[in-house]
Amino acid sequence: MRIALRILAVLIALRGVGNLLKRFGAGSGLVFFGQLLPRETLLAPLLGLVMLVYACGLWRESTWALPLGIVYAVFATVNLLLFPFVTGLPQGVAPALYAVFVVGGVVMCWGAVRLLQKLRAAR
Repeated sequence: MRIALRILAVLIALRGVGNLLKRFGAGSGLVFFGQLLPRETLLAPLLGLVMLVYACGLWRESTWALPLGIVYAVFATVNLLLFPFVTGLPQGVAPALYAVFVVGGVVMCWGAVRLLQKLRAAR
């Protein structure tokens, strides 16, 4: 369980770094409640910083990481579900492919929360 949690912490940290770098042209803009915002938004680096803090909390199995993880998982789930309806899928992206992306994203976010809960309970 601990190894899986650390892998998820690294993946979340990498995603956080990606959000920090959006202002410099890395990837597309930030999705905020289904709306694709421009790269220049200040929300992307702010979210990136929060994600890095959360990843650190996951790595250390900190108590405070659990509520932050729940908030992040809700935010990510809402974004993933709203995006195709609010912004629309990019041209060439099949709905089935996006569904796989959604399932992966939701499982990763909520999986990190669940693993942290289990490890905290085992102490």
